Amino acid sequence: MYAKPIDALFLIVVFLLACSNVLAETQCRLDTKQGVGALGRIEPRSRVIKVSHNAGPEGARVEQLFFQEADSVKSGQKLAVLSDHAKRKAEVDAARARIKVLEAQRTVEQAALTFNKKEHVRHQSLEPSAAVSISLADAKLLAYEQSLANLKRLSAEIAHAQSEQKIAEAELDNTLITASITGTIVKIFTRPGERIGDNGLLQIADLSQLDVVAEVYESELPQVKVGQTGCITASGLTRSYLAHVRELGFLVRKNDLNDTDPLADRDNRIIEVRLTLEQEAVADLQHQIFRQVKVRITP
Repeated sequence: MYAKPIDALFLIVVFLLACSNVLAETQCRLDTKQGVGALGRIEPRSRVIKVSHNAGPEGARVEQLFFQEADSVKSGQKLAVLSDHAKRKAEVDAARARIKVLEAQRTVEQAALTFNKKEHVRHQSLEPSAAVSISLADAKLLAYEQSLANLKRLSAEIAHAQSEQKIAEAELDNTLITASITGTIVKIFTRPGERIGDNGLLQIADLSQLDVVAEVYESELPQVKVGQTGCITASGLTRSYLAHVRELGFLVRKNDLNDTDPLADRDNRIIEVRLTLEQEAVADLQHQIFRQVKVRITP
């Protein structure tokens, strides 16, 4: 008669244990001394891309800007038009018009060459019989050779004009700034009417996948392996996040991130280790790019 309550109690205990195991798997701990601790920063996996111009050392002024901060863009999509776009487009149109004129001249010269060649052959065949004078036969030969030379010259001019057209088209393309990746515009540095400076036009990043770049001391790098689990937290965050080591850096350099501890070493030699954040962190942290966090990488 007590079997059912005992069974129900047993099921509740099993359920609580299962929940605790799931919670243990989804939460990470920083209070452990195991593994490697480091400071890190949040970055998109795509990195933050600086989009600038290719207008040469004289720089360029923005005529139109088609997007604003937080807008999503696709790779290859037009972002902005520079102020000399109309001028470069006119140069392309002029180059195309010149090619058409030269091609028309070549067509006329081709017809003249065909006629002069027939005249030269005909007079050359009549010369032995003294039906025509030598001077007239020589004039027909000269006309044929001149047509042949004119045709070669026009072909060379057309080839040169086509090269100039390609240059003009390349310069026209340089007046259009396009997105190099699919992502989100995170910062605009230059507005319409302003000249693009050293910061470029804007910054773009793919925020669908986030990483943490941990600055691991060079002496502790042998303890870090690809695939290890990391725990990420920072002051103000309501929870910690899981991450997994994806890449080990190659360059040893000075650290960029400093601890708040006044006794901490400010000139440590570190190697960057990139960890992939769990997908749940994307929605919470995509507005905190480059934020400093604490990382604990466990074996």
